Amino acid sequence: MVRLYGYWTQNSMKPIYVAEELGIDYEFQFVDLVKGENRTDEIRALTPTGKVPLLQIDDKTLFESGAICRYLANTAHSPLYPEPPLERAWVDQWLDYFTCHLGRWLSLLYFETIIKKMAGMGDPDEKSCQEAQRYIGEQMTVVDSCLTNHPYLTGDQPSIADLFAFAYVEQIEPLKLSLADYPHLERWYRRLESRPSVKQARDKVVPFGAPY
Repeated sequence: MVRLYGYWTQNSMKPIYVAEELGIDYEFQFVDLVKGENRTDEIRALTPTGKVPLLQIDDKTLFESGAICRYLANTAHSPLYPEPPLERAWVDQWLDYFTCHLGRWLSLLYFETIIKKMAGMGDPDEKSCQEAQRYIGEQMTVVDSCLTNHPYLTGDQPSIADLFAFAYVEQIEPLKLSLADYPHLERWYRRLESRPSVKQARDKVVPFGAPY
């Protein structure tokens, strides 16, 4: 039995996109973060963090989105996470980059301007929003330049890094950010958005109020 506990924000969408791309048979268990369902005894018994995403494989569990994405691709023996060490390191570098840089700032802006309002947590912190917007522009330029000569982050074929990164970048839609100044990044984004796995993943979370 494979069960993926998650919400519809970026961290949960990463492994959902990867699972759909791999064609993995899994059960999706929605956890409403706004209602605090991640702090229930059920979830606390499965993970010390009380956070989602959370992958349950029979009586074992795994948390953290990057670890889950790697595990799913590894168990499927998928080229989405290639075996040659350097090729795998190229995937890892983009997972790290989006976690620590562009994805971090997109998620901060999303939290300040959307999640806070939805959860009744007060007004956005303007200083944090301005800082996020500055870094987002700088780091989108970096990613755009890296996509100049190939269609995906690590080359001519997609990897878990692309699906992982897409979950962050798609926050531009509710944030009303434009990719017009980043043509290579925009083409990459539309290329990922058109994949059947993305539609299938979004269909999984739409019934729970996801904005897709």
